[in-house]
Amino acid sequence: MTEKKILIIESSETFSDYIIEMLKRVGFKTVVAPDADEGMEAARRESFDLILLSVELPKENGYIICKKFKEDNELKKIPLILMSSEAKKSDFEQHKKLKVRADDYLKKPFVKRELIASISNLIGCEVPIEIYCTLEEKVEALIKEKDILEKDSKNKEKLIFELRERLNKASGSSNVDVEKLQKELIETRREMEEVKKENMQLTQKNGTLSEKIDEINKEKKELIKSSIADFADRDKREGDLKKRLTHLEKELHEQRHQIKKVLENAISSIKE
Repeated sequence: MTEKKILIIESSETFSDYIIEMLKRVGFKTVVAPDADEGMEAARRESFDLILLSVELPKENGYIICKKFKEDNELKKIPLILMSSEAKKSDFEQHKKLKVRADDYLKKPFVKRELIASISNLIGCEVPIEIYCTLEEKVEALIKEKDILEKDSKNKEKLIFELRERLNKASGSSNVDVEKLQKELIETRREMEEVKKENMQLTQKNGTLSEKIDEINKEKKELIKSSIADFADRDKREGDLKKRLTHLEKELHEQRHQIKKVLENAISSIKE
């Protein structure tokens, strides 16, 4: 099945990159235009399944561009989603009353689920939205846990360094109580061993989390792959059904023609 293509008209490179990454994961192709002129030109030059249009643009704002799209006989057929960081809910509600309204509206910054759900409602999506979002949430949760572990691991390494400094300092001291020094050395070594043990456990857990993240990302890729295959199979079956339908319609037309001819002959015989 051909990948669906989305035009993103957005002046913020950071935000457009954020959108591109999300859409790529669910099988969409993307083209970015940084302003209205390039956006209109791209829409006339290429074929798009959907347009994501930011209200906050240089030169002309998105509301004016939306009007231009919806008044163009060819471009108005493309579903369009308006995005804005400054618009209030009431602004969107007012715009929905116009003839040149968008097909949907999103308040920036939006989360992945909102964007994918909005697009899916208008043009469909190769990957089921609930499954995609569940996998995304799992990955994000694991990455957060991994970051915490890495931070904790660095803290433990710092503590080990400090304990070693204490050992060196205690060992190099003179005129000290030997018994007290021995006890301090033993206690410091014990603390170091415990910290090393904890650090090793953290490292192992960190490795396990990395494996889990890889597994989930692999699962997402397989999901996209299988979904695309399902769509391709469905398209093939749909094509076969259309061929059969065309053949049956042709047969029906021929039969009607034959029946008409028989009736005409019968009527002609009666008249004679």
